[in-house]
Amino acid sequence: MVMPLIIVVSLKAQPVSGYTYKLGNGINIKSEQCWNQVWVQQEYADLKAGDQNPLSVNIRTLGELTAGSSFKLIKNGKEVKTQGAEPGTYDLKLAFKLADKGSLSFVVGNVVIKPKTKTTISITLYEYQISVTEAKASLNGSSSFETKIQRFKGCSDLTIVEGLPVFYLKGNHDKAIAPDASTSKTAGKIRPGVYDLLITTGPSGKTQKIWLENFTMKPDMNYIVSTNFNGGIVLYSGANKDVNGLRLYPAGTAAKYPTPAPIKNLELGSYTNVNFSNPCPPGAYDILLSLPKNKYEWRKNLLIKTGSRTEVK
Repeated sequence: MVMPLIIVVSLKAQPVSGYTYKLGNGINIKSEQCWNQVWVQQEYADLKAGDQNPLSVNIRTLGELTAGSSFKLIKNGKEVKTQGAEPGTYDLKLAFKLADKGSLSFVVGNVVIKPKTKTTISITLYEYQISVTEAKASLNGSSSFETKIQRFKGCSDLTIVEGLPVFYLKGNHDKAIAPDASTSKTAGKIRPGVYDLLITTGPSGKTQKIWLENFTMKPDMNYIVSTNFNGGIVLYSGANKDVNGLRLYPAGTAAKYPTPAPIKNLELGSYTNVNFSNPCPPGAYDILLSLPKNKYEWRKNLLIKTGSRTEVK
């Protein structure tokens, strides 16, 4: 039996562009230095006899973000039917329906269809789930707000990580607008208007910025802005009480650098509250344990999944 030839193409060959994330209430979500990612893999195999569809698309979303997805094959700006598509290079436009109303879309480029070949595109979307709830309140004409951070859906522990809000007039990020009153670092009152809200957080020792642009705040309304990281949890549960830090690196780093020590340019995140439920993006990691007197130990190839707890020992 002759096995079909399968070729895996590097992720870098598939550029992602036109990324748009919009809530149902008209708020546009943009992020800086966050964990969100789109993974794309392109594979080729022999096209089976009788198969008229040279393209297969597998779409996966991590966490609780979406309620459905669709795609269109694009050539020179026009949609092309996948059934019987001619050999050539295409764009693939992905559209997602958000679970909390709204949409997310992007374009994957350099999708290649070859003669007598089946092209399979596998796409995995990882993104934060941003939701805004509003409720009537007696505020003497003001608006009130509160920001919350959640590691993943169903995780009630809101400690350690905060989302600090700063307001700007819509389209003008030069000068922040001070709230009329602050009841905490994450809550307060502000005059009604249309704002761009910046939420700054730092769950792994690295600053992350989430923008909610075109945020309309009405009089006598209370707004709760929730950010679900759709992440997992990592913590140290071993017997060595001297462990005082966890540093995350891509899986395989320990094999390249067998002498355990920090590697700043490869570090993906770090945690000093090692016994707490630290939020972490999904993925496979080598984890460097920090000990007193500049001593370190590797823990290799630990898998962290959305909605799960990973204990390092």
